[in-house]
Amino acid sequence: MGTRREFFRQANCAAVGTVAMGSTLFTLRMAAGAATGSPPAGYKALVCLFLSGGNDSFNMLVPRNASAYAEYAAVRTTLALDASTGLLPVVSAGQPFAEFGIHHKLPFLQTRYNAGDLAFVANVGTLVEPTTLAQYNAGGTATPVGLFSHADEQVHWQTIVPQVRGASPKGWAGRVADCMVQSNLGGSVGMNISLSGNNVMQVGAAAIPYITDPKGVVLLKDYSDPAYASAVDALLARQYGNLYHKTLAATTRSAVDTAVAFEAAVGSIDFSADFPSSQAGDRLRTVAEILSARSTLGMDRQIFFVERGGWDHHNEVIASQENLFTEINAAIEAFWNKLVALGLQNDVVLFTVSDFGRTLTSNGLGSDHAWGGNAFVLGGAVNGGKIHGQFPVLAAGGPLDIGRGRLLPTTPVDAYCADLASWFGVPAAELETIFPNATNFFDPLSTPYPLGILGP
Repeated sequence: MGTRREFFRQANCAAVGTVAMGSTLFTLRMAAGAATGSPPAGYKALVCLFLSGGNDSFNMLVPRNASAYAEYAAVRTTLALDASTGLLPVVSAGQPFAEFGIHHKLPFLQTRYNAGDLAFVANVGTLVEPTTLAQYNAGGTATPVGLFSHADEQVHWQTIVPQVRGASPKGWAGRVADCMVQSNLGGSVGMNISLSGNNVMQVGAAAIPYITDPKGVVLLKDYSDPAYASAVDALLARQYGNLYHKTLAATTRSAVDTAVAFEAAVGSIDFSADFPSSQAGDRLRTVAEILSARSTLGMDRQIFFVERGGWDHHNEVIASQENLFTEINAAIEAFWNKLVALGLQNDVVLFTVSDFGRTLTSNGLGSDHAWGGNAFVLGGAVNGGKIHGQFPVLAAGGPLDIGRGRLLPTTPVDAYCADLASWFGVPAAELETIFPNATNFFDPLSTPYPLGILGP
């Protein structure tokens, strides 16, 4: 078993990701019994809220301790939030000090945090192996390829193989679907559903996401016309000798059938009266509508991808972030309320990711690309009301400052997502397959919940 896991770990790291090779590896996994077993009990879903562009998350979660806030204000200068009017107070055990503040435009996050349903993850980022400031400065450890680049870091967060450039290692949620093929055995759609188009995170060696839209189910044009549908069906039912034509016909047949089944299950559900009309609101509304149709669709495990862009605030942070946080706060509040109404608040976990954190130092009115940042996780199963991971010193020239207030992450994204995957039902023995660098940071077999965000 150890040899097999090592083989797949090396395969992912080496990015042997062509379609043919990926299919072969997946077939070998099936033959080795990696993804066999009984269907999981109950229902669970993960919702990834991708804040693309690089959220300035050290203004999302800020120290309120007097000396720590003074350091924060000194390094942030024009970007610092006012301690009395800009922050909603919360406390956390397990940090060098207890007093923190949430951005004042995120009051619902404060409410759920105090209720124990929301947690923060501090100074999380893409890492290849544990790295100290001295090691980074000396070039003594491997670091993510294309560090500080939007294109590279967005993909790294989705593959969690940051030593490789591009999407060849496939996405971690796609690898989860590959491993958990015993889930959704009677399902009408795949495990992964995107509300934001194509993405790397949900593509596996065999698994592909189902892509839909808040405006409604995307159906084949004119397929509702019986005569047209009959002609299409006849065309797809032909016996093609050419392998390409045969594969295209089979793929199209599957896509058409999936869209029809999806429309039948979800098309009549409308929660628009319960959600704000905004980009985040519309997409989380659609997620809630799909969740409500989970039984009809035959699903017991689902992963959703929702992207909200606009976080690349080089020119101006304060007002831009206030507007986005206002939108996000209202959308998440509506989503939570709908989860409660559906009785799913303990079965669904929403989590945030972003390209990277941003410089603590100001460039005038904005901030620039950095590395470590903060995230949050929401759900009734979350060990909430606390900050997981190590909250860093926010000071110029601090122990994690690699320059201009770019903070070296102390929480690897591998650990963050391992907590999510373990709660979702990935066996501990398969975590290294999903997260090939995991053993650089923790023992997946003995510590499947390395941060304790979820789980026992």
